[in-house]
Amino acid sequence: MIDLDKENYPGGFYTVMRHLERQEVQYLDPEQVLPPADVDLGALNKQLVEAPDPDVVFENRRDARRKHHALQQTFAGQPQLHLVHAMCIALLRRKPAPQAARALFLRIWTEQGATLAQDLPIRWLISSATTFADHGETTDQRLGGQGLYLLFDLIKLHDSERRVSLQPGDEAFSIDGNTHAEVPLAFDMAPYSLRTGDLDLSLLARLWRYAETDPVLRPLGVRMLSLVMSDPRSIFGRLQRYKGQRGPKGPAKE
Repeated sequence: MIDLDKENYPGGFYTVMRHLERQEVQYLDPEQVLPPADVDLGALNKQLVEAPDPDVVFENRRDARRKHHALQQTFAGQPQLHLVHAMCIALLRRKPAPQAARALFLRIWTEQGATLAQDLPIRWLISSATTFADHGETTDQRLGGQGLYLLFDLIKLHDSERRVSLQPGDEAFSIDGNTHAEVPLAFDMAPYSLRTGDLDLSLLARLWRYAETDPVLRPLGVRMLSLVMSDPRSIFGRLQRYKGQRGPKGPAKE
């Protein structure tokens, strides 16, 4: 039985779920901010977003046009395709999700996935994975999207706390000796062997399988997992430095 006075989040999952439900309140009149279902996506990718009038005021915070206006500011000077894609994601975060937004989101990734995967910043790649998790058309899209966004969200949580150490992200901690073995993990889990463990390999391989199998998810999955494979500043990059150490007093860096 959980001691309510010692919960990590006061109010427990009642509070956690209320937070989520507040974020999922539906936008009003979403059809006003979506293009026709048969819009030419190639043309959208060539048209640039114009900066909106900064003085426009929307009385209702749930007005879909208000969100569209904010996204116009974010994507000013970028392809219209990026704006439409982001608007689909914003609408699909709410419940009930507009089916027109889901159909357009999936069509965008089916027809323009390779372009989007290379051009979008990491924030929108993660948001795309989250949307695939909730609204994917196939099992691989939903499982792969869920795995990708959880992977990157947990990297962000872990590595944000690690910055408190002031040690650069591409430097591993020194593990001279074995004194760290005396520090227990949460939930009394068995510790992961930094030098010899293969948990990271199994995790990445499973995600790669989802990404490689589904042609619509593939551009997004390959792009995100390529970042994990190539950037040395995350926990996955540092793990390779631990595995590269030789003996109990190996160097902390390659």
